[in-house]
Amino acid sequence: MSCREIPSIPQAARCLKNAVRASRGFALLCLISFLAIPSAQAQQRKVYEGVISVKKKTIGTVILVDTTGGTVSGWMRMEKFVKIDGGSVMDGAVEFQAGGNQYRIDERRGRIIYSGPDGEGNRFLEPMKPLAGKLQEVGESEKPGGSPVVKLELRGRNWNLEVGRPALWKNESAPFENFTRVEDMLGKDITVWIGETSPLRGRMVVIEEPSGMDIPLKPTKESKKDEKEKKT
Repeated sequence: MSCREIPSIPQAARCLKNAVRASRGFALLCLISFLAIPSAQAQQRKVYEGVISVKKKTIGTVILVDTTGGTVSGWMRMEKFVKIDGGSVMDGAVEFQAGGNQYRIDERRGRIIYSGPDGEGNRFLEPMKPLAGKLQEVGESEKPGGSPVVKLELRGRNWNLEVGRPALWKNESAPFENFTRVEDMLGKDITVWIGETSPLRGRMVVIEEPSGMDIPLKPTKESKKDEKEKKT
């Protein structure tokens, strides 16, 4: 007898049980399908260090790329940081325009291919490694005359990172070049991009400005006063 006919009590119970099983299976299928769909707003950032041409001359560069939602934005250091004008994301590659030039990052080959008014080339490009953790300490250089070293706690392990002259990837404006006031972020959870030199050691290339902060280009009177008090 089908469930559409008038059933006996045992038959009605079986029909109800089968219906519940079917609805559970449908709900599970919907949940799996939902989890399998990537968020259109998922943010993906990458940082690269390499060499390009500017005004027909070869210079070092740092490229900050954000491919949130399949669009390309970010910044590229030429003589100063210039905005990425847009582009496209492909499997293993990113294409974009900046400063009137066309660029293609080939991640598999570790190359940047470019052409435009500033010149053309096919050069080596290195992706930087992201580290996210709490900034624990800013210490003196391990070498005479060297750069300060910060300790970043990551999953219970401390990384010793040479500060050098990193860029500060701002939340709402152009990046700062040669940012050295890392003490402004002491005790905060931060993300840094490094060139790894050895296990648990590296060279800071880019620091992301922590969410909710708007760090000024120059130190404020309050921060100068705090720094003076620390030295006395």
